[in-house]
Amino acid sequence: MPKITPGNRLYLYQLLSREVGVGRQTLLPRVEEALEADGLCVEDLGCSDIRELCEQLGEFVKLTVFKKGYVYATVLANEEYARALEQQARGEEKASGNKPWKRRRGAKALKPVKPKHVERAVEPEAAPEPEPEVVPEPEPEAVPEPEAAPEPEPELELAPEPEPASQPSISLTITYVPEQAQEQKREPRSQGDLPQDFYRDVRCPNEQLSKLYQVLPPDVDPMTTLEEDFRVARSTGAVEGTRSNATFALRYLQPDRVTPVRVTLRRSARPVAGKRWTLVNVDAGETDEVGIDGLGEVARGPWSAFMRPGESSNPERSFAQVVSIGSWEEALGRLAGLAAPEDWGEGLRVLRGYLTMTFARVRAEGKLAVADDGAAADFDTGLLTSDALPIYANLSGIPGDIPWVLDGFSTVGRALPARYVSEFAETTFDPDLPAPELAHREALLRSPRLATSAYDPVSDKVRLLVPEGDGALALSVTERGYGRVASLSREDAYACARVISAEQPSWLQPDRN
Repeated sequence: MPKITPGNRLYLYQLLSREVGVGRQTLLPRVEEALEADGLCVEDLGCSDIRELCEQLGEFVKLTVFKKGYVYATVLANEEYARALEQQARGEEKASGNKPWKRRRGAKALKPVKPKHVERAVEPEAAPEPEPEVVPEPEPEAVPEPEAAPEPEPELELAPEPEPASQPSISLTITYVPEQAQEQKREPRSQGDLPQDFYRDVRCPNEQLSKLYQVLPPDVDPMTTLEEDFRVARSTGAVEGTRSNATFALRYLQPDRVTPVRVTLRRSARPVAGKRWTLVNVDAGETDEVGIDGLGEVARGPWSAFMRPGESSNPERSFAQVVSIGSWEEALGRLAGLAAPEDWGEGLRVLRGYLTMTFARVRAEGKLAVADDGAAADFDTGLLTSDALPIYANLSGIPGDIPWVLDGFSTVGRALPARYVSEFAETTFDPDLPAPELAHREALLRSPRLATSAYDPVSDKVRLLVPEGDGALALSVTERGYGRVASLSREDAYACARVISAEQPSWLQPDRN
């Protein structure tokens, strides 16, 4: 039976906040590793496995179970525990000058108490110790009776009994993913005590804001940028820090054009001007090197060629502000593992663009299938398993500024697939339509299927791609014929075309060398 004192709870909160981090989803076994590194085990607290322990710590640990049985733990900020730790820290700083009566008075406050480690490893070793004692006892009795010689043999067979006794402990670790996963999958993924509205929750001193005004493009509102980029960082698990600090990257690059601008927030025990969080640092590199146009943005994705100068819309940021994705690496890994084998490029880059653009089209067509009670939703990813079953993205509704959380991917769903092409000229080159001068016009006339369809998520339009140099030219289809839209690299062109079809002309296939 669990035996966790208030002091133990505070100690575990301090330990996990430091080793795992607040607001970050972590695989359950890693939480157990943090305990073991501190010389603790779940049995010290009267629990049978790490999952039971986390369930007992519900005031600051949140469990999330995904479709394939992956169990994640999120350490949530707990204001009461954070205040107790800060009071303890202040008390230790003043301890040298305090009088004895003050120390006795402070002792009444909640303090972290490390659970006593019980050497559980000795207990199972002690269990077999009496067994060898029992084995020799019948042996002397069996000596005078030769017929009893076979009797100790079955007794020797009983010796392996402790081995099956260890099997239940193994099965307990396997029970990370029981049927309870279905019950927990719709529980909201809490963001702890992290702010959700910069205007309301974060105090932004003029000194830090002036840095942003100095380095960002003139037409960019720093507060809007902070709020949107922090929401994206929370959605994708990209917020780093401890229980009282949060650091995240903005969409802009420092003057070296490699390092993103990073912002740090700090939480105070007491609100300042009604706000617990404060913007304490903006790391923008050498600001003297910033030009009049301000810092440039990070790579936006394969659709970047479709974005006009000054265009602020970004399909990936829009996706992350509607759906809490979690780690991109883990989400894409699960999807790639369920789908039929395919070359998705380095770091699953093509799949990331594919999922982002598919969701953009799903929203544009209103094909997000929401349950009647609004607690769940799904959309058709357009991908198939090796058994030709459609794959759906399963979502759960959560409170806060991000309405949905990605539970995972499965073959269970009811959403309709997105549709793209609406006319023949968008699928193949139509020689009867007026067109601009094309480098490979003769080849297109002889083989119209050299052209292929691609999705432009910025304008929600289908473009016709034709070869141009080492890349592709995107053409629009209008009443007056074909028109030039943008030039794309071959990698970006393939990603935009893959959203519509897996079958692409040879000139557009990714370079596998």
